Amino acid sequence: MADHHPSLFKRVWIPFFILFAITMLEFLIAFTITDPAWLTAKNWTFIVLTLFKAFYIVAYFMHLKFEKVSLAYVIVLPLGFLIYLVALMFNEGHAVKAAVASVASH
Repeated sequence: MADHHPSLFKRVWIPFFILFAITMLEFLIAFTITDPAWLTAKNWTFIVLTLFKAFYIVAYFMHLKFEKVSLAYVIVLPLGFLIYLVALMFNEGHAVKAAVASVASH
């Protein structure tokens, strides 16, 4: 029975404290940085920290860290393509908005 406690601590509590620390960092940033000049940097920080937390949760609690690398690629690569697709759609939407504005002004 004593053999299971260190394993349980490493498998559950260390990831918990890492996720807790990242969440506390997000709260600290959210409530201390109120200057509008830093809004873009604050938003990007939230996006990066949230993605890190999402990948960390997937790795530990869905046990992908302990699987073969090919299985992780099957999950991570489509997610990367999806993020790329969303970025392209935002870019295209901005271009369409600018084109409609230029046509409407003529």
